[in-house]
Amino acid sequence: MAGYDLSKLIKPAEPETPVASVNDLVMVGVQGNIKTVVQLSGQVPVVLEFHATDANSLRAKLETAVRSHNGKVVLVRIDAQKEAEVAAAFGVTKVPTVMALLKGQPVPLFEGDIDEATVKTYVEKLLEAAAKNGISGSVSVGEPSGVSALQERAYAAIEAGDLALAKTIYADALADNPRNAEAIAGIAQVELMERVADIDFDAVLGDPNASPLTRADALVAIGEFERGFAILLADFAVSKSEEIKTRLLALFEVAGATTPEVIAARKQLTMLLY
Repeated sequence: MAGYDLSKLIKPAEPETPVASVNDLVMVGVQGNIKTVVQLSGQVPVVLEFHATDANSLRAKLETAVRSHNGKVVLVRIDAQKEAEVAAAFGVTKVPTVMALLKGQPVPLFEGDIDEATVKTYVEKLLEAAAKNGISGSVSVGEPSGVSALQERAYAAIEAGDLALAKTIYADALADNPRNAEAIAGIAQVELMERVADIDFDAVLGDPNASPLTRADALVAIGEFERGFAILLADFAVSKSEEIKTRLLALFEVAGATTPEVIAARKQLTMLLY
C-alpha cells in the first residue's frame, strides 16, 4: 500500500441498529465511493474483490458466500484495471486478490481463484474476526442510506471515467440551490481528483521542495488530512496567499466539515486571518 494508511480516509462510524440500508449486498467499488465503503466497514465487514475486466470466475462463489449471511457482510467488486489508483492504494499487484476491510483497516485474505468451500470458510472466519473487533451489525437491502440521487448520478459518471460530467451534475445542483452542501463538497472532490489524476504520489510526497498546493492535494487524496492542511497553513502564515486560502477551504469540503482535522485547521486559519 506504498506506506499509505487507508484508515485515515475516513473515521469509521460506530455501529448502530439498523446500521445501514444498501441497494445490494454486492456493490461496484470505484474511486468516487471508496470513502463510503471504508465508512461502512466500521459497521459490517466488507469483502473487497479486485478482479480483471474480463475475469469473473470467482465472482459467483464470493456472492453466494456473502449473500448466505443475510446482510452481515457485503462484497465490493473493484475492477483493478479500470480503478488502477484504488488497486495501487491497497497494494494490489495481481488479480484476483481478495481482502477485507474491518474498521477501515485492510486485511489480506487470499489471491487467485479457490474452490467454493474454501471461499465460504474465509467469509465465516472474517465474520468471527469482525465480531471480536466489535463489528456485529448488518445491513438491509432497500433504499440507499446516506447516498442521495445526486451522489448516485455523480458516482456513476465518475465510475465511467467522466469527471467533467460529474462536475456538471454537481454544478447544476448548485445552480438550483447555492447552499447545496452535497454539491459544494462534490465539486471540490471532483476537482481534487482532476488535479491528482496524473501526479506521481511517491515523487510528490517524497520531495519537500514540491509545490505546497500539489503536496497538500496528494496528502488529502490519500486521507492524510492533518498533514495536508498543515502544509497549506504554514505557507499561508507567511504568504497570506489568496490561492492558498482558497485551496485550503476547498480541501476542507473534501474532508468534511465535521472531520476533527478540519475543525482544528479551520481554527488555525481563523487565527491567521484575524
